[in-house]
This record gives sequence, structure tokens and C-alpha cells, in this order.
Amino acid sequence: MALPIQSTPTYRTVLPVSGQDIEYRPFLVKEQNILVQAKEGTDAKQTMQSVKKLLQAVTSDKVVIEDLPTTDLEWLFIQVRKVSVGDTSKLLFPCVNRECPNTKDVTLVLDDIQPEGELPEDYTVMITDKVGLTLSVPTVENVEKVADFQEENQTVELIKQSIVNIFDEENVYEGADLTKLERDEFVDSLTFPQLEILGKWFDQLPKLTTTLEWDCDECATRNEQKLEGIQSFF
Repeated sequence: MALPIQSTPTYRTVLPVSGQDIEYRPFLVKEQNILVQAKEGTDAKQTMQSVKKLLQAVTSDKVVIEDLPTTDLEWLFIQVRKVSVGDTSKLLFPCVNRECPNTKDVTLVLDDIQPEGELPEDYTVMITDKVGLTLSVPTVENVEKVADFQEENQTVELIKQSIVNIFDEENVYEGADLTKLERDEFVDSLTFPQLEILGKWFDQLPKLTTTLEWDCDECATRNEQKLEGIQSFF
């Protein structure tokens, strides 16, 4: 006699950057270990791999996770976590007062994590009066490709990954037609002020964030912690 298998409820959410309407389910007991791997990941890349595996499962492989903007991946993960294990999470923080050894469990309300920033009206960025770039919002795949670079070089590599085209007064050079060498030569020849202009474009893109505030039980110091990034939301 076959045992009864419970049907799993499904939910929907609209991703904040791409606008995709996604159907998902809670993760199951057999998938709990994937969440543990994500939580215990020693670096962002390892955590991302575990989160991708989990989201692929709960969306029945109907979503290409690598093509999602990273903010959308984080949003989907939070929605899945809420319906799977609850809408709060306990996080342990040390007191900001260096003379105080106290730590405290602080409750993170997942609904408080919201997008900060807006999608740009214009995806073109001028770096001189005559030369500009059209950029794309970085995807999970883009971010994974730059993860192995040193932190100070990741922005440079992310720019290379995000070039849709480069243009001047006379020509448009499509990113898909550029060789890796051509991309490298172009981006590596930027001045620091030009790099800063491009960096600001990425910095203004929507990011999921929230700020936790609490008073230390030991010394009464007011603590404040801004959370951002997938590893912060466990």
C-alpha cells in the first residue's frame, strides 16, 4: 500500500528588478541540507551555489537562476525561506563597543528586507563627450564569474561582463562581437574618474537591505547594523 504524499502549496512573487512573476513552493525536509550548506558556506561563491541549487528545486527548474539579477535571486530566496521556516531569523552580533565582550541574538524580520535604489532610466553611461557604454544589470552568472577575483578588481571585471555595447559618434561596437582581449583593453585603459562614473551606475542599482538596531544588554550601547547581500539574510 502506497503511503499518502502530502501536496505542497505553491506561492507567487514578482521579482523586483526583472519583473518576472515566479511560482515557487517551500523547500522540503529532504532539501534542508542545502540550506545548511548555504548558511555554512565559507565564502560568497559557495553560498551562491547552494542558494541556486535550492531555488532551482523549489521553482521546478522553470527559472534560469543564472540569468536572474542578483537582487532578484536574493528576493526569491527570502520569499522561499519565509514560507518554509518562518518570517523571522535570529542573528548573533557582537557589541560595537570594543570594550564590551557581549553578544546578542537579534531578530531579523524578513518582511523588513526591501529593495533600496531604483533601476536607471538610461542604461547608457558617457565616459567622455563622445564615447559611452550601454550596460546591463549584472546577473547571477556575471557575479559568479568575477567572484574569484580580488575584491578591488571585481568592479572592473563586472563592467567587462556587463557591456552591451560601446559607442562613439560614428560607430556602435556590440559587446557580443567583442573578443575578451578587446574588452580587457578597453576597460583597462579607462581612467580612474571614468571607472568611478561606471561604478556609481552599478552602485545605484536596486539592492536588498535592512538595518537592525538594538541596545546592548551589558553596556547599553546603541548598536546599528546594515544588512546587505545573500549571506546576511540567514
